[in-house]
Amino acid sequence: MGGVITLYTKQGRLLPCFFHASLSSTGSEAKRIARESGEERFSVAAAEQTAGRGREGRPFLSLRDRGVYLSFVCEAKGMFTRFGVLSALAVRALLEEYFELDARFKWPNDVVVQGKKICGILPESIVASDGRRKLVTGVGINLFEREEEFGGLSDIATSAVLCCKNDALKHEFEGDRRAFIMDASVRLTELLSRLADLEARGEDLIGEYKDCLVTLGRKVLFAAEGGGASEGVAEDVAPDGALLVRTCRGLVRVGWGEVTEQEGLPSSRRVFPAK
Repeated sequence: MGGVITLYTKQGRLLPCFFHASLSSTGSEAKRIARESGEERFSVAAAEQTAGRGREGRPFLSLRDRGVYLSFVCEAKGMFTRFGVLSALAVRALLEEYFELDARFKWPNDVVVQGKKICGILPESIVASDGRRKLVTGVGINLFEREEEFGGLSDIATSAVLCCKNDALKHEFEGDRRAFIMDASVRLTELLSRLADLEARGEDLIGEYKDCLVTLGRKVLFAAEGGGASEGVAEDVAPDGALLVRTCRGLVRVGWGEVTEQEGLPSSRRVFPAK
């Protein structure tokens, strides 16, 4: 099964969502389309990935009909770190709208519910066929996995059905997983496209992101310049999405990299309206 679900933005822009039953990687397919076609903005989604990839080339568990596996492509316009970070807002809106979940964020690329990871986000950039740089943002959301399917990761990973308290919602979505995953992929494409429009207009959403960021106020361990590790307390997020950490040497800017954290939890608020 494969097909194109065509959406239209409020600005009249065509917004294709290329949906497949199975792909090796939505990111690889999205990059191929971006390099070989003139598509301005689109997404590639699949019900299964056979070679899903996370940070630093790690494998990403992508079981058939268990989650949303999607890569969204838009013009980069210098917003690589910001858009990768802020894409968590689109995922949060989707999980709240569909499953009534209160998602939070771990800087830079994890979405968590009830303290466990439910989604990973991976931004990359490529040069498209027209010579412009494109941003390819990969999103993998756990929806229907049962605890036993996570294996040794069950202590740190979760899914929407494991966290959702509304039995009627869970029953409805379990009835036709594939149809739900397709619908959720389309909705996520809409939310990410809206986010790209807000970014292009220069709207500041970092405050919305920080309201849901559990990393702030926590002790963190991060890779130091020149190798080795350094530690401090996560204090703020810079306008470009970088994490600002207070160390014994002063305030240090941490780019898109590995951060291990330990304590604290701030409040949250919505940024996207309901469907």
